Amino acid sequence: MDIEILPILSDNYAYILRADSGAVAVIDPGEAAPVLDALEARYNGRCDYVLNTHHHWDHTNGNAEILERTGATLIAPENVGEVFDFDGHEAHILRTPGHTLDAICFYFTGENALFTGDTLFSMGCGRLFEGTAAQMWDSFQKIMALPDETRIYCGHEYTQANGGFCLQVEPDNTALQARMKEVLALRSKNLPTIPVTLGMEKKTNVFLRAGSAEKFAELRQLKDRS
Repeated sequence: MDIEILPILSDNYAYILRADSGAVAVIDPGEAAPVLDALEARYNGRCDYVLNTHHHWDHTNGNAEILERTGATLIAPENVGEVFDFDGHEAHILRTPGHTLDAICFYFTGENALFTGDTLFSMGCGRLFEGTAAQMWDSFQKIMALPDETRIYCGHEYTQANGGFCLQVEPDNTALQARMKEVLALRSKNLPTIPVTLGMEKKTNVFLRAGSAEKFAELRQLKDRS
């Protein structure tokens, strides 16, 4: 399966997936035009599925136009089961409330690829707009149970700012220091800092490293005030 990272809006990422069969899916199209342009340029305008990780506008605003133009099927939190079959590529659906109550992640087992929306960012996580800290912490446990080789594709390019906060919390974390050097080099060339492995996130993301829902809540509140 091919995965294309498509920057949209100011700092969002949409993703275009192409199955071995030729089927095409788009994840979290927050605006239609750049997605449709990419589909036309790469796949003759083909799109079989639109996948959403949650309901926020910057992940869904392109849905209507893309569905109308392509005839794609919408796969969203309210209508997807526990497994989504993308033409032979199986995605397990992780229910991950916290940022929103309907948040889900798509875990493609054969590709070790996890699309997290705004539940988990590189060295960060989404704000608790609808859910609780306990819910988000439980969601993290589902993610952390996956293999360390899992590649995380998140919804925003927030890594540099997130890493700065993590360094405030863990200034002596050598893995974090090394990751930030990599991030700064990538961003200086305007390149994405993702995907990143779950194993790296376990070493560098202070929210995953919090140890408890209570400590996570303290860190989330501190980040919200920063």
